[in-house]
Amino acid sequence: MAKTERKVTVILATDVVGYSVKMEENEDQTLKNLKVCRNIIDGLVEEHHGRIFNTAGDSVLAEFQSAVEAVICASEFQSTIKERNNSVPEEEQMEFRIGINMGDVVIEGDNLYGEGVNVAARLEALAQPGGVCLSKNVHEIVNKKTDFQFHDLGEQKVKNTVLHAVDVRLDGTTQRKLTQTQKISQTAPWKKYTAVFILTALIAGGGVWWQQQPDFKPANQSKFAYKLPDKPSIAVLPFKNLHDDKSDNYIAEGISQNLTNQISRSSEIFVITYSSAKKVAAESSDPKQIARSLGVRFILNGSVQRSGDDLRVNVELLDALENSLVWTNQFDGKKDNLFSFQDRIAENIFVNFKVKLASNLLGENATEFSSVEQMQKVLKFREKFLMFSREGHIQAKALAEEINEEYPGSGPASLVMAWLSFQEIMMGMTEDREKSIKQGAKHAKLAHTILNDGLSLIVGAWMDLFSGDASDRAKEKVAKAIEIDQSGDVLSGAANIFLLTGEPLAAKQLFKRAMRISPFHPVWYANRLSEAMIMLEEYDEAREILEELVSKSQEDGINLREKSRALVALSFVESRVGNTSAAREKIKDLRLINPNFSAVSVKNYLGMVSDKQFLNSFLENAINLGLPKT
Repeated sequence: MAKTERKVTVILATDVVGYSVKMEENEDQTLKNLKVCRNIIDGLVEEHHGRIFNTAGDSVLAEFQSAVEAVICASEFQSTIKERNNSVPEEEQMEFRIGINMGDVVIEGDNLYGEGVNVAARLEALAQPGGVCLSKNVHEIVNKKTDFQFHDLGEQKVKNTVLHAVDVRLDGTTQRKLTQTQKISQTAPWKKYTAVFILTALIAGGGVWWQQQPDFKPANQSKFAYKLPDKPSIAVLPFKNLHDDKSDNYIAEGISQNLTNQISRSSEIFVITYSSAKKVAAESSDPKQIARSLGVRFILNGSVQRSGDDLRVNVELLDALENSLVWTNQFDGKKDNLFSFQDRIAENIFVNFKVKLASNLLGENATEFSSVEQMQKVLKFREKFLMFSREGHIQAKALAEEINEEYPGSGPASLVMAWLSFQEIMMGMTEDREKSIKQGAKHAKLAHTILNDGLSLIVGAWMDLFSGDASDRAKEKVAKAIEIDQSGDVLSGAANIFLLTGEPLAAKQLFKRAMRISPFHPVWYANRLSEAMIMLEEYDEAREILEELVSKSQEDGINLREKSRALVALSFVESRVGNTSAAREKIKDLRLINPNFSAVSVKNYLGMVSDKQFLNSFLENAINLGLPKT
């Protein structure tokens, strides 16, 4: 047998930020942009005496004999890309992350493998857009031989690997304080990973027994409401509160929502929004029926029982397609262990689905909430906020101020204050609009600094739009939000921003994705989707959606405002296809059911759209057909 050949070398790993989203939006343009950027890095690697040994999609792996040359090459590449981005239209811009490690590799022909390469890739995943992240051993070399400034991030956990990371401080990057998600737990990490390995072995062995059960009956996929996605698909059902104290409902609710949000941060798993899972679970207790209604293969459910500060969480993962129990477990500990339980549950899900663990997936909730009590108050705030009424806003404001007073400077406190400003502005409940915008932007920025989440970027983008002159910044924020979080709230929020900033195609695609992971979505999703289609002149598709909305009753979940909005849009569609009499009838129907609805009402939800020609045409059409101006 030939002896394995090894060596120690410096590895540079890089890839494009948000590459999959860019490919989905415009494949030809993305490939063209990538080719230009590849020419830049190819030239720089050669200039600094490196060698590219592997490329796949948007990623590049290169080796250098000198750590100094590798870091200089990386910094020059990021500087060149920044200059390019400043000189080309937005659709031609690209951002890259870079990780550099020095370690042992296996040589196989022209390719390199092994831990040295793996760690470089993990450092790249940890790097910020436009940034360069180094291993400690590389930093120790270049720190003494270059004029670069560095920021020590300390020990980090990336894809189950512990490593010491250091940022190179470049123009355009920030000195960041990473969340506890990415930091190492101080309590016996070996126990955690030993448990995962044992669990994986049990699952592998137990799977044979489950498939041999005599009552095994695979589900009929034709009965599913939607085609199953190609990747693992799951719905997290509301956990049951087994304690008599109904205030504990917030603990059960919190763990279900947090798990959904946590899993949604992986683009490798298809996750149904919690609101849709909750709605279906309220109508059926049969996991197979729930899975069919939502169009997913796996169902996660469980229960929470508290006695004083003692807490027990039971959880099970079901495969609805094969009608089998995949995994069950019980967690016992103190109430303060709740967030640790969530991490362990999420980790087991990723292990079962054979999905790579990303650095932002585990431990997120432990940093988001400092206590169970804080989580309860944030959930109460969300409940009142979503009422979107004057009464709900007043109650939400009282809760937000209480959270901010008790947990000053925390991520959740800043986030609820940002959303409160958003609601004040949207509902016209602020006496000083400019002040509310500034406060909302400040709270959103602070929340994102702490949480590194998608929702804080969405509300920050809204503040950019409210300010009237920052649509490009708003689009940058929501593009980044989609990279971080694949939840329905983030996708629909991003779609809204794209629609209002003149990107109806991106908005349409995102609304469709949001509606698929949230089968029982709010009605405004469909209204916004139809508006995007109208902007794209896809009138037949828009009419189909709008007629469905108009046919719904209040019992079907449509309120008077959303129905009125659909009728105005439908009148525009009918006018555009030449059915003037039908268009006039739609406005007549609207006047009968909602005489207070006017052009001012339309401006409230469509007035910020950047395409003023479209807006004016839309309003003039409705007014000419009989909609009052005020």
